[in-house]
Amino acid sequence: MSNSALSLFLSYSHKDEAFRSELVGHLAPLKHQGIILEWTDRQISPGSEWEPEILEKLGQADIVILLISSDFINSKYCYGVELERALEKHRDKSARVIPVIARGSVAQIHEQTP
Repeated sequence: MSNSALSLFLSYSHKDEAFRSELVGHLAPLKHQGIILEWTDRQISPGSEWEPEILEKLGQADIVILLISSDFINSKYCYGVELERALEKHRDKSARVIPVIARGSVAQIHEQTP
């Protein structure tokens, strides 16, 4: 793995685990080529203090992907902490923030159904 790999932090609601897993699969070629080092909270060791580790990895991130859904928005931690920190990093140009829409609201899904 290259020392110049970009650190990627993935922010998501645990209710969107299937979307997170699929997205990580799509990122695999970049990981295999040493372009990115992807991190999610699934890499926290059992028994570890989760919040300091999340904040450390988010602080180190070159890229932050926000997996947006209604559950992400409803999560006080995703929306109130991770999103705010990501936007701070975006404003000070220390990271690129990429929102990815995981799923829309029930109303949006019904509008798209034939």
